[in-house]
Formats: sequence, C-alpha cells, structure tokens
Amino acid sequence: MNKIAEFGHSRYKGMYGFNVTVYKKDDGTIIVESGGKLKSTYNSFLDFIEDLINENPLWHTYYYVKVDEMYKLIVQKKLKDTLVYIFDCLNASAINSRNNWILGDTFMGMGNFAYNVMNEQMENSRIHYYIDDIQRKEIEPVKINQIWNGFCPECMLKNKNVKMRLNKNDFYECEESALQICVLSGVQAIIMNFRGKGDFKNEPRYSTDIENGEILSPQNYNGFPFNNPTEIFENTKDIVDYLKNIND
Repeated sequence: MNKIAEFGHSRYKGMYGFNVTVYKKDDGTIIVESGGKLKSTYNSFLDFIEDLINENPLWHTYYYVKVDEMYKLIVQKKLKDTLVYIFDCLNASAINSRNNWILGDTFMGMGNFAYNVMNEQMENSRIHYYIDDIQRKEIEPVKINQIWNGFCPECMLKNKNVKMRLNKNDFYECEESALQICVLSGVQAIIMNFRGKGDFKNEPRYSTDIENGEILSPQNYNGFPFNNPTEIFENTKDIVDYLKNIND
C-alpha cells in the first residue's frame, strides 16, 4: 500500500481543520485516514477528492498538500474549480446587490466596497499570489541581510528558513541545498565554493544555535581561513551571483 496524498495543517481547527492521508492498494482501492471525517475507502482518487471537497468546502486553505504526480491534474482541476466558484459568488453578489445595501441613508455599492476591502487586505497583509503557467508581474526579490542569521542563504532566497548542520569537515551544511558555510565565530560566515555531501557529525549541531553576528563572505582562498584577503558580500546581488558559480 503506497501513500499518494496528504492534506494537513489547516488554520481552521474546528470541523474543517481535519488532516487527511491517502493510500492506494495494489488493487486500486483508495484508503483514507481522516479521523472519521471521510469514508475509509473509495473506488478512485476522483471519488475521494470530490468527497473531500463536499465535506470540507475550505479544503483550499490547507497549509500543506502533497500529491502523487499521477493525480496532479485532478487536484489542479478541482482547485481551479473551487477558486473560480469563490470569485463567481463574490462577483454575482456584487452585481446583483448593486445599491441594495442601505446603511442609514446611504446606498452602498457592494462591488466597489468588496474591491476596496480586498485591495486593503492585500496591501496590509502583503499577500502575493504565485500562480504557475500564467504571465504575472515580477515579484519583489528577497533581500538578505549581510549579517548572517544562521539559516541557509540560498534557501532564504526562495523564502525558506532551513537550518545548517555541522558536518565532519567542520562546515555548517544546509540539509536541503548542501550549501556549506565556514564560521569564524563573531567575524565571518564564509560561503564555501563547493557543496557538501551530507556527511554530518553523529551528534546534531545547528548553526542557529551558534550564529553570533558573522558577516556573510565569499570563499576567495583555498586554505584556512578561506577568505584572504578579507572580502565581504556588499548586497544580495553579490550573493546571488556567487551562488551561481558554486561547484556541485
């Protein structure tokens, strides 16, 4: 029996906050674990996803979703249908109500009101929608502080905070990207020009526990201290350009 999907970590902790794990048996039967919120077996993944949507109309708010490649198109289609329905309902409400909302002596245009509220929320929350396969405006690039915070700089450029773990070469290595940093405590955090191999020390030690205001710097020397003469990254662009030339 193979795991084919997970839906979890919804912000809604009540009736719509249940987690779901989906498995597929060799005979094609879909097995579902949902704490009793859904049926335990389905004939197909499509039957399952339709029941999930029916029982959890806020299914599109799950924080974490992982689906096997085989069922990717089904989920994309259902997600698109759900989002289109949401905006269709809002649009229909705005059009049909027009000036039928009367607050005191004021006729309120629901359409303009909804538009203004959404714009205000997007500005206040700095919401960015990342939508695959359509043309979109360029999103403001991530900026990295030159004072190291203990997380992997390469992952931070992707809006991820990933810890770096001490390896057997005494470099801190990112567990996701394999980027390595040599730490000169309180002075420099030198990004090495080659990646690690995941050969970590047996007892885990993480960079977030030891960072002490080190300045991110490039490796420009093959031996210790790996940065000679002293050179630092002046800005995020310097870091981005340097990362492009790191050897795997």
